[in-house]
Amino acid sequence: MASWHRSAMNAEHVLNKALKACLNKPQLYVDKGPWYIEALKSLGLSWMHITHGLRNRVERWFRTLKERTKAFYNNFPARRNGIKSVKLFLKTFTYWYNNLRTHQTLKMPPSKCLS
Repeated sequence: MASWHRSAMNAEHVLNKALKACLNKPQLYVDKGPWYIEALKSLGLSWMHITHGLRNRVERWFRTLKERTKAFYNNFPARRNGIKSVKLFLKTFTYWYNNLRTHQTLKMPPSKCLS
């Protein structure tokens, strides 16, 4: 989800959307973002602070996203075209990352490993 700010309210909104896909209440792994703790407490979810390990896959995704967007950072039309532009870009990027791009270690797109 894209938003202009990081807050407990944003985190709670994202978590509520993600929980709809869960059968049970999962334990979540978070970094030091203070907005997570308030949102997790509000939703009655358990969490564990982890800096490396299981979170590395998500962190790697964000690193690739940042690398790809640096080239047009000042020209990205988010302010002009609104948050819808950002959401469309993120949806397209996520599809490319998971289904079309060849992962360096896996030698295939990540989605191919699931089948």
